[in-house]
Amino acid sequence: MGPAKENLTKIVERLNQNPKAQAVFVTNIAGKDVNWNMSFQFNLDKDEPFFLEIKNRSIYLSELSKSDANIVISGKSDAIVRICEGKGDFTHAISREEISVERGKVMDVIRFTRAITIVLKSN
Repeated sequence: MGPAKENLTKIVERLNQNPKAQAVFVTNIAGKDVNWNMSFQFNLDKDEPFFLEIKNRSIYLSELSKSDANIVISGKSDAIVRICEGKGDFTHAISREEISVERGKVMDVIRFTRAITIVLKSN
């Protein structure tokens, strides 16, 4: 397991037990709560490709590739490690060109950052 996936695994475990962080994955549309279902493919320099999937407010990690992922992120594993340690976020990593969003919306990546931030602040 590469460094980015290892760190994301720890965040995902904590996120799946944190209702406040999970609430980030719900959108209220016309008075009705809608779960945010999204998949992120990670193609990073020090990790084998992996993806995470957000479904029904929970996150699942897989060691496989997901060719139809909504978001595809590539770049430096170290940037993801720093994000998981609370020493940065996806916005800064993208602006410093440490990672790039090859497919999907940056705003969806930022939404995931909010959930990570909630987890990190809930020590």
